[in-house]
Amino acid sequence: MTLLLSLALAATVEVRAGEPLRPALARLGPGDTLRLGPGRHRGGLGKVSGVTVEGSGAAATVVEAGEDEPAATVAGDVSLRGLTLAAGPIRCGLAVQSGTARVRDAALTGGACGAFVEGGRLDAGKVTLTGGLYGLLVGGGQAALDGATLRGEAAGAAMTRGAMHLARTVVTGPAREAAVSVSGGTATLDEVVVADPGPSGIAVLGGKLEGREVTVSGPREAGGLRGDCLLSIRGQVRLRDSMLLRCGGLAGEVAGGFLRLESVYFEGGREGGIALTRGARAELEDVVAAGSGPALVVEGTSSARIAASRWLAEPALQVDCAGGARVTLAGGSLPEPCPQGPAPTP
Repeated sequence: MTLLLSLALAATVEVRAGEPLRPALARLGPGDTLRLGPGRHRGGLGKVSGVTVEGSGAAATVVEAGEDEPAATVAGDVSLRGLTLAAGPIRCGLAVQSGTARVRDAALTGGACGAFVEGGRLDAGKVTLTGGLYGLLVGGGQAALDGATLRGEAAGAAMTRGAMHLARTVVTGPAREAAVSVSGGTATLDEVVVADPGPSGIAVLGGKLEGREVTVSGPREAGGLRGDCLLSIRGQVRLRDSMLLRCGGLAGEVAGGFLRLESVYFEGGREGGIALTRGARAELEDVVAAGSGPALVVEGTSSARIAASRWLAEPALQVDCAGGARVTLAGGSLPEPCPQGPAPTP
């Protein structure tokens, strides 16, 4: 009964372009809807909670915040749809502090980032996020995007902690750091395309990343980075049914941590295919290695287990056997890279 009464009492406040936003925002109560007409609406939405804000389409309705504020700050359950939220040169289009921001058919842009999630949850579909630094920045909480396009001058999507799930999403570059950068928390990629990313396609620096049907294509050397499709330093990375294409330096550079590739096609760049260093561990199953060799480099105390894979690059393996590197072969035609010699005669 309480829910039905709330729905019955919910109001819709309409604002045409050019009319002030603040008086309309002050009239909103829980469950109310703010309907913005086509055109440019000057001034941000401020801190919103428990309301719906809808426009006439992302290309038609634009909310422009002042220089020193996000276009909207979410501090409770909010629905945003059919509009563009644009912030100034040092802010983000949308900031999520708590609650759940449900965003549909929208564009988020700002000089710092398109959207910043520091708490709560961002649930977005059919959105475009563009930022002077990051398209999407996750510093806590959760972000789940489906059908998104992301671009940022530093990274399309970056996460320092929390959880990030990107589905049916395109991340475009070029970016100064990486198209997708994970330095903490857990990232899940599902049917994601990383195109023209800059010096790195995906960079995992201590966090965790799992991907299915991920395509990384076209990183190139810039800013001292050599254009690896995948860079992982003490990270945990698992990819399956994926492709690493047109890699500039290496298909994958893994320093410490763990890598699992299952049903993955990769092309080695100028430096070769996958390089394991600093005690990295890797499992490669049903992979196809093409492009420049060596297809797999295992250095120091790093180790790899290989099963049911094809090696079209030459040489296939380069293993630092004397340094303690080890490769375990489970089937396939590759010769044992570190054959054990005969036992010493007493």
